[in-house]
Amino acid sequence: MSNNFTPSDSEEVSDNFYTNLPSLNMNSMSIQSAQLTSPISPDEMVIRSRGRRQFPSSFSPDRVTISRHFPSPTRCSSPPKPPKPGKKVRSSSRLSASTERVRKQLDYFSDDQKDFSILKLLPVMEKGKSGHVTSQPHASEIEFLANHKVKKQKTTNTTTPSPLQLAKGLSKSQLVDLLTSLTVASPALSTALAEMLPKPDLSGLIANLRYLNQNIYKAIPVSRLSDRTDSLAFNRVTTNLAAFKKSLVEDLTMLLEAGQWASVLEYVILAWDIVVVTPVWDNITHNTSRSSCFKHMASSVIRVLKIKDFLISESERLNLIKCMTGFSVREVMLCKEKLLEGK
Repeated sequence: MSNNFTPSDSEEVSDNFYTNLPSLNMNSMSIQSAQLTSPISPDEMVIRSRGRRQFPSSFSPDRVTISRHFPSPTRCSSPPKPPKPGKKVRSSSRLSASTERVRKQLDYFSDDQKDFSILKLLPVMEKGKSGHVTSQPHASEIEFLANHKVKKQKTTNTTTPSPLQLAKGLSKSQLVDLLTSLTVASPALSTALAEMLPKPDLSGLIANLRYLNQNIYKAIPVSRLSDRTDSLAFNRVTTNLAAFKKSLVEDLTMLLEAGQWASVLEYVILAWDIVVVTPVWDNITHNTSRSSCFKHMASSVIRVLKIKDFLISESERLNLIKCMTGFSVREVMLCKEKLLEGK
């Protein structure tokens, strides 16, 4: 067998060699159709023998143009299936995932829900003959306005206030001067007014006295290095002790000036228990304020006992004697003796 080949034979062998490659079997149809249209060079054949171009899964314009010239032989073109009865035929246009999701949501609503519109709740606007726009309220709006009618406030004619209303703005001294002028003008009114006057209310005076006593204990410093009844603690509560004593003296003076003898005795009985619980200091000189309160209360009781027209009840006498027992203050001991003499 000879190994000499002519140039024509070599060209034929080379063409047969490139065209009979296994990798070109799948693209034989496309190659043959391309040879009919235009001649293909050997270099182009080598490039095409490397394999079919892989297109991305996403949409690409190149895919459309290349697939038109080089259709895939592996995919068999089958005729489209006819749509099933009762199923909507969707268009072949490519839709994004968000568009497809919105379309599914719209298909989910029923016909009644699709017909719903917020515009149906708004009042209908109609034009009158004069061209002005008139509104026709909705039925629900009519019911709401009928159930919730705004009542107009009735305007009352301004009149001058009554004298009793004007008297509420006066001070205590002004009221006393007013009553004095009325009783001087009509003596009969003085007797009627004396019978109508109520007994003084001492609840406010006693409550204020208890509040001041609490302030004394709140002002006492709490320390492990000092006692609560020493000189250091007394210096911290000096102001509070003075306020307590001042309030007690003013209340007794006011009741004595008013001539409320029964109220003076009642106040002394109630205030005595409050003064007893005030702190007792280690230094005797620091207890002057506490002793002064007892002196003022005992002196007030002695003054009431000297009133000839006033008779003290037996229950009040016993309560006062019980309160004043055990105290070494001179005024308290003198008052206790007078109470015992009156038995």
